[in-house]
Amino acid sequence: MYFDEDVKIYEFKNDSQFNNHLDYLMRTDKVQKWTNDYTSKNESFTLGDPTDTGIFQFKLDTRKSLKENFYKQWKQDVNHLYFARVECPRDDIFNWNADMHKEMQIIVQDMMRKHYYPILIIVHNDQPNEYCHFHMVLDYIDPDVKP
Repeated sequence: MYFDEDVKIYEFKNDSQFNNHLDYLMRTDKVQKWTNDYTSKNESFTLGDPTDTGIFQFKLDTRKSLKENFYKQWKQDVNHLYFARVECPRDDIFNWNADMHKEMQIIVQDMMRKHYYPILIIVHNDQPNEYCHFHMVLDYIDPDVKP
């Protein structure tokens, strides 16, 4: 097993925190201390369909555009958006691999059983001295509320 089983889910306080969090995830803030030469190798996942692996890697200009569009699309829903950081506590794993991807899919399925649907997943694999981890932005859909 690569990841902690206890995935903590946090609520966004407001759209400003959501915007800042997207900057952090996408590494788009100009003063972002985490941005480096490896950043464009970070992987982003979209999951419209649970079987879709939709893996993308983006350069800075594309990340900025995606971040802004993502924020505009979702900011009005911040009251039911959440975020989670899933750690790999193993001190021998620094790079994302196929087995980690499979385990991530299991975690995603578990989130969906709890009615948290990932709308964005980003693997941070750009810090050579830190362990690999991934982030999820989640949309909570209350099963008791009818559309």
